[in-house]
Amino acid sequence: MTFFILFYDELRGFYKSKAMILLWLGLPILSILMHFLQPDMEEFPFSILVSIVLSTIGGTLASAMLSTALTSEINHNVYDLFLIRPVKRMTILVSKFIAVYLCLVIAIAISLGIGLLIDYMTIGEFTNIFIMNLWEALAISLAAIAISCSIGLLFGISISSVPVAAILSVYIGNQLSALSILPTLFVETINPFIFALIIGISVPSTLLIVSAIIFNRKDF
Repeated sequence: MTFFILFYDELRGFYKSKAMILLWLGLPILSILMHFLQPDMEEFPFSILVSIVLSTIGGTLASAMLSTALTSEINHNVYDLFLIRPVKRMTILVSKFIAVYLCLVIAIAISLGIGLLIDYMTIGEFTNIFIMNLWEALAISLAAIAISCSIGLLFGISISSVPVAAILSVYIGNQLSALSILPTLFVETINPFIFALIIGISVPSTLLIVSAIIFNRKDF
């Protein structure tokens, strides 16, 4: 019950933020522009290109939002009284992670939905290859965003300076989120969908555990 209360509170705060509203409107518009302005890249599916751009932008913003929010809350002693209640610190982190992640998934879903509608009107029936590329793009996007969000939590917990936490979370988050796709570009035997799922679950889970350990050691 405590988790759902925290999750709802975090979700309500994030989806009302100007940054998240901008994402929900900006990413679909960007997806449309990319569709009409895409370069001639026959060997690189458009769906993969969209997934990289959208996950990079969304992941970057999410990472910065989480890191700055956590650092600011800790610096302003928000948790001093909050943690007197029987609330596990891991629950706080997970609720923040899932709330931001869900908001980004909605933005990505809207963008891909618009892209699919345009593709259907321009190319007609979807081929099996197109559908396979779409699933791969979706898996890569979700994995990259999950990694970026978990990086934001880690630096938000670890660093007391808001600007430093934001800069490091954006930079490191962008570097690590590339793990969801780079190996598949150089090793043809790797299945992009399966690899993205493995990376998208294992890396964020590990970073969340590390963040929880650091959070538990802090004195409030």
